[in-house]
Amino acid sequence: MTPRWSFTDLEFVVRWQRLREDPLPHPFVFTTDIPYEDDFQRERVRVLDRSLTAPDPDLDAALEDIARPDIAIRVHGADPSDPAAGIRLLAVRREVRGYLLTQLPGRTVDHSAGFTITECDALRLADMVVDALPEVGAGSFESLALPSAVDDFEAPAQLWDSFDETPDARARRFLHTVPERIGIIEIAQGISRFGPKGRIIRWLQWRDLPDDGRHVVTVGPSATATAVDRAGLIAAINAELVTVVRAIKDERV
Repeated sequence: MTPRWSFTDLEFVVRWQRLREDPLPHPFVFTTDIPYEDDFQRERVRVLDRSLTAPDPDLDAALEDIARPDIAIRVHGADPSDPAAGIRLLAVRREVRGYLLTQLPGRTVDHSAGFTITECDALRLADMVVDALPEVGAGSFESLALPSAVDDFEAPAQLWDSFDETPDARARRFLHTVPERIGIIEIAQGISRFGPKGRIIRWLQWRDLPDDGRHVVTVGPSATATAVDRAGLIAAINAELVTVVRAIKDERV
């Protein structure tokens, strides 16, 4: 049976604070509805005492792995029409162990309805992340080169010379379509011998367009948008994971 743990928002915060000073691992957030500091601290101590009376060595080991991962995939997604329906995921790999953490949406973007941790195959982090996203089919924009931020405000002459939609026009139509859902995926090296500035970090963006489907967007000077289904998004994340793994191996030489 796959190990899985569920927590209230405060239960997770308390367990995490036992490991390190950071309030919560990125991209997670916590906001309490307890109005007074003294009342909050009393509740925090009560939750802490309860956790200490029911030790869980497997959970403690999992949290240690999560706090010091070799690789981390951080996902933050949003629905422009429903700010409370956000997506916050963290998938980590430590040696041969993998975990997927999920923040359950709360009543606002700053609240959480709880957290879950699921142990998983360390080689299937991309699969776990994509399967945790809402299921959406592939869109219609294939291998679309996106304009730079400066060019995005310029109307190319070809738009006035032809009724056929040019690649630039398609790119602008893609960028100007309000998505049903949009998100960023960060694929990062956990620890580098060169310090925090030496870590390799890669990014992907996804966009779910209304009456169309899902696209993955590469981040950088030569950004592209490509229609993807489940397998396509998994492949895109795995391609970035390969880059991070290669950097980790190079450091060990």
